[in-house]
Amino acid sequence: MVRWTRSGRIAPGKDQQAIQWAKEITEYINKKYSGHLSVYMDCFGELGTVRWFEDFENLAAVEKRMQQVMADQEYWQRVSQAPTLFQGVVFDTAMATL
Repeated sequence: MVRWTRSGRIAPGKDQQAIQWAKEITEYINKKYSGHLSVYMDCFGELGTVRWFEDFENLAAVEKRMQQVMADQEYWQRVSQAPTLFQGVVFDTAMATL
């Protein structure tokens, strides 16, 4: 199994808007791609960090989803709001079970 994650830091003063957007984009992905994406926010440590998680069978399944999403114009339209809600770089990571 492979766990894919994306994380981003909320821009100052944008907490409520970023949280709402994070929930909406998660719901969109899950409905459109029958996904199991979930979204969390750090409770301590890196406060203001939002993290998305989804488990896939293998790296090929992750790549397939990424290709689908990259070609999705509605997704990109929704993501166009994110630069004002998040600061800096968004990080993607894939982890494999041991």
